[in-house]
Amino acid sequence: MNVPYKLATAGSLALAGLIANQVVDKGWKLFTGHESPQGENEDEAKFVELIVFAMVSGVLVAVTRRYALKGTKKFFGNSIEA
Repeated sequence: MNVPYKLATAGSLALAGLIANQVVDKGWKLFTGHESPQGENEDEAKFVELIVFAMVSGVLVAVTRRYALKGTKKFFGNSIEA
């Protein structure tokens, strides 16, 4: 078991999630002019807004997660045990 690799992976995934969330929030505000429909704002949002927001944030999280894992694997190189 490669503990440093697992810790680095967990950290990179957490950081990727935080970054993706910030990007989606800022992008949503830039394109729509109002706050993203999450948390307390969720009750006030239209259903279509919720669906579009979920799709956009889901895609962005998946992409950032992929590259975070890829970067972690590249950093650790051949020292990763199965």
